[in-house]
Amino acid sequence: MPPLHELGFQYQPIVGFDASEPFWAEALVRWRLRDGTVRGPLHVLPHWLTEQRQDVFTRFCLERAAAALAEHRDAVVSVNLSPTQVTHPQTLSSLEGLLPEVRRRLRIELTEQRFGDSKRLWNSLATLRQRCGALLLDDVTVSDAADRIPSSDLIDGVKVDRSVTAALADRDGRGTVERFVRGLCERFPVVVMEGVEDPAICDGLRELGATHVQGFGIGQPAPELVPALHEPRLPEVEAATAKAVRLRLGTLMLAEGDSELHA
Repeated sequence: MPPLHELGFQYQPIVGFDASEPFWAEALVRWRLRDGTVRGPLHVLPHWLTEQRQDVFTRFCLERAAAALAEHRDAVVSVNLSPTQVTHPQTLSSLEGLLPEVRRRLRIELTEQRFGDSKRLWNSLATLRQRCGALLLDDVTVSDAADRIPSSDLIDGVKVDRSVTAALADRDGRGTVERFVRGLCERFPVVVMEGVEDPAICDGLRELGATHVQGFGIGQPAPELVPALHEPRLPEVEAATAKAVRLRLGTLMLAEGDSELHA
C-alpha cells in the first residue's frame, strides 16, 4: 500500500488562449517508490479514498498544493476531489486552515463519480466555493452533462473529457460535438478541452469558444522539485513551456478537412 510520505504531485499545464492569464497547472497525484518507480492514481486512490483514510488524504493533497502556491505566488493550481471528499466535513476544515491568499489561487475539480444525495452535494459545493478560487466539473461528456451540471451558477467552469476532443475528428459526429462545446462555452467563463495531443487543433478549439487546452500535446506532467524537507515546488520549466505554447497558438489551426486527433 502506498505510504503517505511517498506520495507527491506532478503538474500538467492548463494553457489559456489569453496570454495575460496566470500560470495554471493541475496537480496529479503520483507514488514515488524508493527504487525510483513512479506509479499513477490507480495504485494510489483505491487505498487512500476508502472511508477511513480519505480525510487524511484530502488534507494531505490540499496542504501539498497550498505549499506550492505559497512558494509560487503567480501560479494557480487545481486539485481533484471526488463528491465523497467534497461532502466530508474535514475538507472544509482543511480549506479554512489555509491562508486566504492561497485559497484564492486554489481551484477544485469535481470528479465524475456519482453521489446519491445531490442536495447534500450541491450544498457542500456552495460552501466550498466560498473558500476556494474556482470550482470546475472534471471530465464532462456529452452523455452526462445534463445530470452533472446544476441549474444554478455555482460552477465556474468545466473540463471537457478527452473523448469529446477526440470525437471532433469524426466527420459524422463532429456537428453534434461542436454544438455541445459551443453550448458549454456560452454558459461557462472557463471551458478546458482535455486530451489535446495535437497542438494543430488549438485554433479550431478557440474558434469553438474554448478558453483553455490541456494534454500531452501542450505539456507533459513534470514532477515537483522536492528538497530534503519535502517542500513542494512547481518546476520552473513548466512555466517556460506554457509561455512557449502560448506564443505558438496563433499560428496553429484546425485543418478545414478531417484532421486526425492522436489519442
